[in-house]
Amino acid sequence: MPELSLDKTPQAHYATLDPFGFSGRIGRLRLLAWNMVITLITMAASLLALLATKLSPTLGITVCTTLTIAYFLISLRISAQRLHDLNWSAWMLLLHVVPVANLVLTLMMLLMPGTPGPNRFGPPPPPNSPSVEVLARIVIFLIGLGIFAMIAIFALSLMNAVVNTVNSNSL
Repeated sequence: MPELSLDKTPQAHYATLDPFGFSGRIGRLRLLAWNMVITLITMAASLLALLATKLSPTLGITVCTTLTIAYFLISLRISAQRLHDLNWSAWMLLLHVVPVANLVLTLMMLLMPGTPGPNRFGPPPPPNSPSVEVLARIVIFLIGLGIFAMIAIFALSLMNAVVNTVNSNSL
């Protein structure tokens, strides 16, 4: 019979990250960080595609189409892995076609914690690296800044309407 030792801590078993497949699991912060990275890469490549359009419209359209398909497939893969972390099938991504359900699904993917421990899609994802945490915090800050800007623009347009109404004495 094997002897149990209390001084050894068991090593946690984590899944390896699969950047090119649909299998595996990723957490919320990694979803945000990876989406930010592919968005920045796509933006830089889009500038090159616009320059290619100056050379040849056919080349520009081909590059833009290829870039769009690549971005779509990579985003689909990342979202599928996030759904696997929630112990949901990747077929749930079809809800992105339904107008209100797409918002609900996106919020659930961003706010719900993953399944603790192994689930039917494999062991849990590895802990986040410091770079993933920094990138995710930048994305969260940018989302908050965008919400603040939308509220400020709405408040300024509302205030402008009130000032115009008062100045026209049509209250």
